[in-house]
Amino acid sequence: MKRTTLYLLLVLLFAGAVRLIGLRFGFPFLLHPDEPTAVRRALLFFRDGLNPRWFGMPSFYLYVLHFSFRVHYAVSSLFESPALLPHLHPDPLPFYLIGRLWSALAGTATVWVVYRAGKKLYSSRAGLAAAFLLAVLPLHLLYSHYAAVDVPVTFLVALSFLFSASILSRRKLGDYLAAGAAAGLAAAVKYNGVFALFPLLAAHLLRTRADGERRRRFLDPFPLAALAISLLFFFLASPYALLETRQLYSDLLSQSRYLVHSGHGPIFIATKPGALYNLLYVLYYAGGPVFWALAVAGFLCALWKHRRADWLILSFVIPYFILISIPVVKFSRFFIPLIPFLCLWAGRIFELRSPRRLPSAAGKAAAALVLIWLGAQALAYTGVLARRDIRLEAKDWLEENLARPSRVGLIKTETGLIFLDDPPLDRMLPDLAVEQYDRLLPALGRKPQYLVTTSFDYRQILRLKEKYDIIRRDLWVEFLAGEKDYRELKVFENRPRLLGIDFEGPFPPHDMLYNRPRIAVWERKEKKNIQ
Repeated sequence: MKRTTLYLLLVLLFAGAVRLIGLRFGFPFLLHPDEPTAVRRALLFFRDGLNPRWFGMPSFYLYVLHFSFRVHYAVSSLFESPALLPHLHPDPLPFYLIGRLWSALAGTATVWVVYRAGKKLYSSRAGLAAAFLLAVLPLHLLYSHYAAVDVPVTFLVALSFLFSASILSRRKLGDYLAAGAAAGLAAAVKYNGVFALFPLLAAHLLRTRADGERRRRFLDPFPLAALAISLLFFFLASPYALLETRQLYSDLLSQSRYLVHSGHGPIFIATKPGALYNLLYVLYYAGGPVFWALAVAGFLCALWKHRRADWLILSFVIPYFILISIPVVKFSRFFIPLIPFLCLWAGRIFELRSPRRLPSAAGKAAAALVLIWLGAQALAYTGVLARRDIRLEAKDWLEENLARPSRVGLIKTETGLIFLDDPPLDRMLPDLAVEQYDRLLPALGRKPQYLVTTSFDYRQILRLKEKYDIIRRDLWVEFLAGEKDYRELKVFENRPRLLGIDFEGPFPPHDMLYNRPRIAVWERKEKKNIQ
């Protein structure tokens, strides 16, 4: 076995392991806000047929889930008599696990695709480095655990790009058709996957320019065939988009208004302009400071070298970066399709020779330290998912340790999570009344014996100060300082730490914290009567 093949196998095994570990996070409860969007609709196909009647997302991912559920149902029928149809099943956890497993497999497969693309465009060393970087990056790693579309669409975009990279060096119809088909399927998973067509067209123009085939550049039938096959595969994978055009237009318009104009509560108020927000904030937390430096260095190197491979990567990065920089809503998950391309640039840094003033051993030692640091960072984030969900840990403690009878208050977050960030307390326990409040002020007015707060309840309010609601901000400051008749009794945290090192910055993006809010239990102070 060649050394490169051995290293690639190790990278793939590591990538698969850190994506499969922790797939059952939160079970037996469903505490992720985005997963039900796809899983519930895929389950309802059993009852309502395959027409989704909603096109906020395309249908291909929903169909993949649905037919996976059918396989699960067929296997279950061999052991259960009669087996309940999935949408009637009292336990939905197996179906969410299937969705998460698809994301883990797609995330691992993307690592292999990135290696192939890096090898084709640069070298085996650059491909290996890029594959390793993708395997360990926190944002991609976290979302490879969720039953959501972001990692699957990234896989298909990267797959289309791999075939587009082949077009740079040869005119072969199969490459055009494969790139187009993968782009069509990517768009059928998430509409932004259509941007995979940019590298296809760029590869064609770059190759014909290099080969002096100016006449064939615009008259060649191959790129036209690729565009046609992409459209065909999109409608094959999402057929009702063609049959329900009015509903498609309405849902796309609604989604656009939400993204561009509505915002998402206080999360994105007073944040940097889109381009700076993504470059300085999302990219920083997507991979940590080391990867941020590597990605920026790789981009600058691409501008300096400006080889055809660099222009090909730019053909996706620039338009897609502009796309995600326009909306008011700027979730970090929108950034995920960019990550494989940034890994290719960053991996290319590892093939550069050390400056003459530095011995080659120094360069190798620096590269080894970078890889060790990033690998440790990945293990720290995997540990977050492998450990018991912090909300369940808090739930167990509250139900076992609170004095009875008592009232426990939960505060609704304004960031879309409602009460998913809170411990899922058992409402049937005797002498333990669970109360829900819209805000902190009415909670203090009702004076429950205990209040449970999470970082989602106040982190944006504290950040914004007078730009959102200065009165509420001051109230939270006083409460958290213990000045509102409550004292902090217990804190639950689950941060990405390894060997005493905390790999997370002070204010991570909202959607990188879904499964690990900071939870605090507050007890009302007893007032002593003065006689």
